[in-house]
Amino acid sequence: MADLSEQAIWLIQQGDLDGARALFQFVLDQRTTVFGPDNPAIATDLANLGNVLAEQHDVAGARPLLERAAALREQQCGPDHPDVATELGNLGLVLEEAGDLVAARAAYERALAIQTAAFGDVHPSVAIALANLAGLLLHEGQREPARQTYARADRIFAEHLAPSDPARQATLSALRNLT
Repeated sequence: MADLSEQAIWLIQQGDLDGARALFQFVLDQRTTVFGPDNPAIATDLANLGNVLAEQHDVAGARPLLERAAALREQQCGPDHPDVATELGNLGLVLEEAGDLVAARAAYERALAIQTAAFGDVHPSVAIALANLAGLLLHEGQREPARQTYARADRIFAEHLAPSDPARQATLSALRNLT
């Protein structure tokens, strides 16, 4: 199944989201048959399919998959594991796109707290969580808190990433638009 997931990732890189979606669905179906629908072993498969659906702006389809992935990852790793934070960050993006800003904020804030506890204040994973939260603040019309949060994320990215890195570029672009 790992080979099929790798092939689906390759399809994403080629821009074939429909093909990736079909492969990830197949892998999820197969693993669910083997392990059952509540086994933590399918958390990655749920997240992979949910993230492709999110890329296709199918938030109604992505949300339950990402919610299940986060719950299973928490069951598998514990509530304070960085992998749980990753799942929560992905879920937050979908919740924000769906307009559920309260739930998105809760997901982003919990992800940030987990990442900070796990890695300290200046880790790239913390910067990603900050950038997600900053985007939500901007979405809510809170320009100055968004600017401050993006600036904090950029300070962290500047220590760890090349100026050409896409995450750094996105944060810098957001900052330029806020000044």
